[in-house]
Amino acid sequence: MIYDSLYKILPQGISNVICKRLNPDRVYEIRLRTNKPVMINYGGNFYYLSANGVKDSVSSSMICSEGVISDIVVKASEYSLYAVNDNICNGYITIKGGVRLGLAGEIVWEQDDIRTIKNFSSLNIRVPHEIFGCAQKVYEYACERELKNTLVISPPGAGKTTLLRDLARIIGNASPVTNILLVDERNELAAVHNGVAQLDIGVHTDVISNCSKQFAFSQGIRAMRPDIIVTDELFGDKDISAIEYACASGVCVIASVHAADHADLINKPGFENIIKKRLFRRYVNLSSRHGPGTFDGIYDENFNCIYYS
Repeated sequence: MIYDSLYKILPQGISNVICKRLNPDRVYEIRLRTNKPVMINYGGNFYYLSANGVKDSVSSSMICSEGVISDIVVKASEYSLYAVNDNICNGYITIKGGVRLGLAGEIVWEQDDIRTIKNFSSLNIRVPHEIFGCAQKVYEYACERELKNTLVISPPGAGKTTLLRDLARIIGNASPVTNILLVDERNELAAVHNGVAQLDIGVHTDVISNCSKQFAFSQGIRAMRPDIIVTDELFGDKDISAIEYACASGVCVIASVHAADHADLINKPGFENIIKKRLFRRYVNLSSRHGPGTFDGIYDENFNCIYYS
């Protein structure tokens, strides 16, 4: 299904190489920049894309010509940019299957708000992956005997979204029943399309997507009475306030944040207080040291290592 979605939006030359000459399980990102070589994150490393596959050299690589990026965005919007403009203003479009298009271009302002983005110049097409069982160790150390507030610390591209999705699946299929609220701000975790999750997130999981964490947490806790909330990419004071609200409401939280490691996390604005409060009882460090999804350690609330792979 994911590669059907890619085939529909990409130019034929690019889609033929990606969908027919490469191993789909190793395609993570496709990067397009106007009048520049097409690049692909394949198996955790970046390569140039050629008509014959991937290569280290820029010579003979495919070039993203003018108009290609705008054409892809129009197709991704199902020929209605207006219908997805709220997402465009947030810098992305998510299509069926959970493929997310990160957008760069000219920002159009109206007073103090972003009205839209136009003249798209770059795309980062991120391809979701389901790796069943990749979160088993996190489940054992953070959730199996007792639900513990857990923060996944990871640089971009190290597999945190894949890990969170699999963790939701494991918890959401476990017995006794644990009700999960999946707060999917950018529609990557569950990839809901017409009300149906395209990716496996477990049978006991409810999804709120395409809205702020603040709205999803406050309304979701009241409406759905979750035992646990799973969400991705904490950023800024409002997200941290949402986490504190959930914890004060007796709801367990599993979330992620962009940082190199837990030492780097301490220096991120807003996180010093929640670390001092020991709001999270488990910290999971991910990296790409041995490929995406490498465990650099699972730590307790005092940053004592309790698991190292």
